[in-house]
Amino acid sequence: MTAPTDLRPAGPAAGAGAPGPAGSGGPTFRRSGPRPARARRGAVLIAIFLALVLIYSVLAAAIGGPSDSDEYLDTAAPTEVGAMAIAELLRHRQIDVRAGTDARTALLRDDSADRTMVVIRPGRLDRFDLRALADLATDGGDVVLVEPEQPVLASLGLPVTETGYSSGTGAELSPDCALPDPETAGTVTHLAGVLYAPDSSPPSDLDPLPISSATYCYPTAGLLPGEADGHSLVVIPLGNRGGRLVLLGDGGFLINANLAEAGNAALAIGLLDNHATVDWVIQERASEDAVDGSGPVELLGPAFWATLAQVGIAVVLLALWRGRRLGPPVPEPLPVVVRAAETTEGRGRLYAAARARGLAAEALRAGLRARLADRLGIPVHGPARSRAGGPGADAIGTVRPGAVAREIGGPDPQTLVLSVSEQTGRPAQEILPLLYGAGGPAHPTPSFGAPAVTSAEPELDDAALIRLAEQLDELDRQVGGK
Repeated sequence: MTAPTDLRPAGPAAGAGAPGPAGSGGPTFRRSGPRPARARRGAVLIAIFLALVLIYSVLAAAIGGPSDSDEYLDTAAPTEVGAMAIAELLRHRQIDVRAGTDARTALLRDDSADRTMVVIRPGRLDRFDLRALADLATDGGDVVLVEPEQPVLASLGLPVTETGYSSGTGAELSPDCALPDPETAGTVTHLAGVLYAPDSSPPSDLDPLPISSATYCYPTAGLLPGEADGHSLVVIPLGNRGGRLVLLGDGGFLINANLAEAGNAALAIGLLDNHATVDWVIQERASEDAVDGSGPVELLGPAFWATLAQVGIAVVLLALWRGRRLGPPVPEPLPVVVRAAETTEGRGRLYAAARARGLAAEALRAGLRARLADRLGIPVHGPARSRAGGPGADAIGTVRPGAVAREIGGPDPQTLVLSVSEQTGRPAQEILPLLYGAGGPAHPTPSFGAPAVTSAEPELDDAALIRLAEQLDELDRQVGGK
């Protein structure tokens, strides 16, 4: 067996520790690992990725984190904005507090009117649900609406109007009314929000509610300069069974953080302990015809839009990175040499699959025209001709590398046909449709004795295409070589 040949480069000594000087006698030194440019590009991409991760984390923590509004007035939330404290106080007084997320479900839970229903976000209800709440109050129950605005008041047909909004939520307000509960509670805080005043002309197109009077408490006159005056609490008795409708301008005095201030707890208990059951509803789902016009888009919250903005920024950056403009095409030699027969066969299969018999016929004619012109000494690429016979854009089809295209100028039809006729002895009127189809060339040929035929060539079938190929092959043999 022949010993294997040692292909290592020659060096000063086998196993030398240090590379020798560059030259014919020393080993060849090649740098291992990525090239410097590629390494720098990878480092830049990693830095950009880490920066995007950092920006996304900061935005998610600042905007998309948990929101206190998710726990606002939630009877199960012990946080500052929750309402667990007032719920426990009511349970301590043997009142059953039932939490819910839909007012309609709470109304259908039972038929008893011996209950108090607290509805937070009443603007998400439609006018039918609001009217059902008013009917509950008419039957003897208590309905407390937290921060109802003008659409809610108008949908109920109440003789109350919204006068504005007060930003002095932490200010102390005195009751200034003759109702027992506010008088017992005295001064309260965090009640100023939506402000109410009597309305002398409520909507007349609704069935009137059995309202005898409305009591307005906790006025905000002079609380803050430049703000509208109004009242933060309105109590409206409905019917003759002791039911009432209560409008709270702000529910801030009910949350855990503010319940112990001033007379907040006393007012809350006085408004909510008239019945053995309290249905505490935080309306989450917006009705299709919500009176305040809110829909699914308004309920998505800031976290959704923050995430959507981050995804949009990421998509734009990715498009800018991957969508950079490419340079001009760079010609490269074919990796393999394709034989002409294989190319012809492949193109024929494409024509057959597309049933492009007319295109295949034009390819056969154009190839023969180019070969005959070359043999007869006629310029293969003559000037382009228009349909009027002069220079123009209408040219004769020919075969180019990769496709059959409309060339700028093929061989002159008249010269070619006359030369082939003279070489073969066949009449020009017979050669013209054979080389250019039944329609003939696009310009007149007076030497043929008649203008070019302008009728369209009939559609070919497989048999006609085979006959055409045989006729062209016969003409090719008749002309012969140079």
